[in-house]
Parts: sequence; structure tokens; C-alpha cells
Amino acid sequence: MHVAACVQPQKLARLRGAAGSSHAVHAALSWAHAETIIRRQPVDVLVVDPQFESTATPRTDRIRAVRARYGALPMVVYSALTAQTLRSLVELGTEGVGQIVLYGLDDDPRHLRQVLELQPGILLAGQFLALIRPALNLTPAPVSAAVERAIRTPAVFHNVSDLTAAAGVPRRSLYRHLERAGLASPREVLTSARVLRAYALLRNPGYSLDLAAQQLRFSDVDALCDAMKEMVGITPGKARNRVAPEEFVRRLATRLLAMGRDIAPGSAIGVVGEAELFGGAA
Repeated sequence: MHVAACVQPQKLARLRGAAGSSHAVHAALSWAHAETIIRRQPVDVLVVDPQFESTATPRTDRIRAVRARYGALPMVVYSALTAQTLRSLVELGTEGVGQIVLYGLDDDPRHLRQVLELQPGILLAGQFLALIRPALNLTPAPVSAAVERAIRTPAVFHNVSDLTAAAGVPRRSLYRHLERAGLASPREVLTSARVLRAYALLRNPGYSLDLAAQQLRFSDVDALCDAMKEMVGITPGKARNRVAPEEFVRRLATRLLAMGRDIAPGSAIGVVGEAELFGGAA
């Protein structure tokens, strides 16, 4: 698991202690640096502190800005409980930031680690990557790393051009590498990443289809529904209520690999329709 941390030094020390050697904690030096980490690392969860960069007066505007840009990225607020921070915590809670850990009160290592590991989508992304890993290992390392980032942090990628840039290869080469490995097209890889995170978010009763579609950069709810039906053969509502997580991940991985087998040599399947699905240029 990769954790991006925008917290004060004493909280960072506790966070690293809770994460242990099996999880990576990327410490942000500033809010701008935090966005760089999110764009360049396969971040699973973002931990934020209202007193980060502003110890005297807690601020929530930068937390709101990051949440607005990467809404589908799980966020945990890690804050001291003081007279100065109370208003900020109430504001964030009112706005739907439901996961708040209080420094020195409920941040013992076991609890803090559990909070991080149980964020929506983290376990599912790991399970999904494990199922497609044999095929992913047949691609060059930069391509494999870019696909992993997309699966773990789908909201960061607007379209295939972003995935191409992350992989550092020409667009045609990206299609060719995935095709040779038996994976579906880049567009379908991004669709699977967003569908997986949408399923994880929708399992939380507080998430609506509208909110999931917006945060995952689908053009509208219909596009999200069409994508989920394409990838797992079921609507989001039925998936949320009737399909267990392990079964959903298995269906999605099976479909993505089957799509790879169906790609004809030299084809560019998946390019057409990206704008309609994601609401942006391909």
C-alpha cells in the first residue's frame, strides 16, 4: 500500500510506525508536492492534516481543493483535537469526510494501520492486480508501473493520453505492448480501473451513482452504468447489492483478459468512444 501524507512531523512519525515495513509512506513537503506525489505514485490513500503548513491556524481549503481534484482517492483526516482544530474537523465531517483519526487519542498503531488498510478500493485493487499480474509482467516495466498506478489511482488519469504519458512510450507502442501481453486496450484498462473503484465506493451507502460518476470522471451516470455492464455484465445497483467483492474482482479480471485475447493483431480497439465515456478528448 502507498500512503501520501500531508501531516506534521510528529504525526508523520506515528503514521510511519503504523504502516511498518510492508507499506510505503510518501511524505509531502507541501500541498504542491502532495499533488506531484499523487500524479507520480500509485497512491492508495491520502492522509491530511488541517495544520499541515499552517500550525497556528488550521485550514481546510487545501484539503477541499485536493478532494475536489481527486475525489475518488480515499482520504483520512489525521488531526489533533484542540479548540483551534475543532471547527475544521466539524466542517470536514459535515462535507462528507467521514474518516477522521485523532492524534494522541485513537491513533494507536494497530487502529491507525487498520484505518489505512480498510479504505475503499485498496484491497480490491490489490486483488485485481494479482489476477492480471502474469499478463502485466509481460509488458516493459514503465508500462506495467503506469497500469498499476491507473488501477490504484484511477481518478488521476483523464484519458489514454495520460496513461501514455505515465508509461513514457508512444501511443501506438502502448497499445502494442498491452496487446502482446494479452491485455485489453488502454481505454479498457482505464475503464476497468474506474469500474473497480466505482464498485468500492458504491458499497458505501453514502455514495450515490451521481457522486461516483463525477469523482471517477465519467461523463455522466449513464456512462458509468454502460461501463460496468460492459466490464462485468451487471448494472452498478445490482453489483452493489448482489455481487460479493471477490466475485466482482474475478469477473472484472476475466473480462479484461478476455478482451485482450479478442484484440486482432494491429488493431486499435478501444480508441473510439473514450470521449463519450470519460467526457474528454482521447
